[in-house]
Amino acid sequence: MNKFDIIKQTIRELLKIMGFDVEVSIDVSDRDNIIVSIYTEDAGFLIGQGGSNLRALQHIARILIDKKMNQSISFILDVNDYRKHRLKLLKKLAEDIASQVMEERVPHILSPMSPYERRIIHLTLSRFPNIKTESIGEEPERKVVIKPKK
Repeated sequence: MNKFDIIKQTIRELLKIMGFDVEVSIDVSDRDNIIVSIYTEDAGFLIGQGGSNLRALQHIARILIDKKMNQSISFILDVNDYRKHRLKLLKKLAEDIASQVMEERVPHILSPMSPYERRIIHLTLSRFPNIKTESIGEEPERKVVIKPKK
């Protein structure tokens, strides 16, 4: 069995034990990220408020898979394309706030986000030459500040 089969099987078994009927697929088209997609009618339970259950599920799945494979495998877990839609939303939010910051010349502090979401904001705005971003605060209240370059 290859690593992708182990990932799919482990996640399927974990969710079956939890009482969820799911389909699992893996997308490796992005060289930097293995995306493990779960499709289910119970998406709301698996995602949780603001993706909190999804982050916890990803953590548990990584531990189980790392243990089975005797090595660390990095992947991103998604449920019914929640993260894909969230990614689009975060990029749009970042661009809209950056435009506002450039126009008003006033920094803007975003709500607390996961490290993954903060990274999306930083990467999205890295192509804006007049904008600077930084993360402030301590987990789980860490936030991104978007500000104009001097």
